[in-house]
Amino acid sequence: MIFTPHILQVKVTTEPDHNEYGQPIPGTGGESWQTVCGCRCDDNTTKEFTSENGSVYRPNYHVVCEKKVYLKADDEVRCMDGDMVRGKGTVYAVKSTNYFNYSELWM
Repeated sequence: MIFTPHILQVKVTTEPDHNEYGQPIPGTGGESWQTVCGCRCDDNTTKEFTSENGSVYRPNYHVVCEKKVYLKADDEVRCMDGDMVRGKGTVYAVKSTNYFNYSELWM
């Protein structure tokens, strides 16, 4: 993809280390954001999804990634536009293409 003005990041949670008594060690573990790839994040106002039980979902953002990403539903991601957050949320659906090397996700 030629136009990728944003950066896709995924939230990574690490468990705290434990001492010999099984107690968590303060200052270890936590949450951080890991950069995945360049992307384009668009506001979504038209696409609706219907789940198997009949619930209708309308995601807030549609993200097109410049490469195939290995994210799954319920991952927490954000799109960065420089130092500002363009869009942030939980992944609802991921679509990867076979021939063209890009992915789409809705959050």
